[in-house]
Amino acid sequence: MSADSSLVRINGASRVRRVVQIDHLDGLSAKSALQRDAAQSDAEVGEPIAIVESRTFLRECIRRSVQSTFAIPVETYSSVMELEGRLQHGAFCLVMLSLSHGNSPGNTNALGYLSSLVPGVPIVVLSYKNDLELARIAIGHGAKGYIPVTMGFEIAIEAVRFVLAGGTYVPVDCLLAMGTSGAASAPPPASGAVTARELAVVRAIQQGKPNKIIAYELNMCESTVKVHVRHIMKKLAAKNRTDVAIKATALLSC
Repeated sequence: MSADSSLVRINGASRVRRVVQIDHLDGLSAKSALQRDAAQSDAEVGEPIAIVESRTFLRECIRRSVQSTFAIPVETYSSVMELEGRLQHGAFCLVMLSLSHGNSPGNTNALGYLSSLVPGVPIVVLSYKNDLELARIAIGHGAKGYIPVTMGFEIAIEAVRFVLAGGTYVPVDCLLAMGTSGAASAPPPASGAVTARELAVVRAIQQGKPNKIIAYELNMCESTVKVHVRHIMKKLAAKNRTDVAIKATALLSC
């Protein structure tokens, strides 16, 4: 019998059990080789996304949603202070800060402190509603994204992707309010510009609403909504409804 085999007797019968010999990979032990491969794999993945949310259930829901879409490690923290302890081990490619109480001093302080902790790292603020003042504060503190959880899932994910690519995302409603808060009257739309009615459709698209619901809420025929969507896509050179929401925001932010 060869050196890499052994004899095993089971119920009176003899069977040969072959022992697989592990290649030591240039003199390394098997354990060292596995550790090396794991380190290389982690290095290839890159910096993780950090999620800060105090509530366990929501924190896990956000993590699973983000992880299902991006091939990037996702880490979760219950507070900005907890995240601070992790920073000594490396940086993040994006930080998502979930704020549950709107424009409160605590939220403002947490956002300001986080901005000072991770300068140069894009921050996305998740809010429980579309709060204009909180959006102003978030962008004023250097955040690159403001996403209310009333938004549709696909739009929210594309907004995160847009921020990762170097953009700044704020919902159309907030941008319109920011742009018109000091204006006495709005000028008529220029040729090729998105009209007020079309903007109402864009807002609904951002919330992930289908044409039937948009038609009901805006008191239109569904066929009229479809026409508006086609016109919007043509004006913004958008490929689909998600692209409409992203490009409309980017256009207004300019």
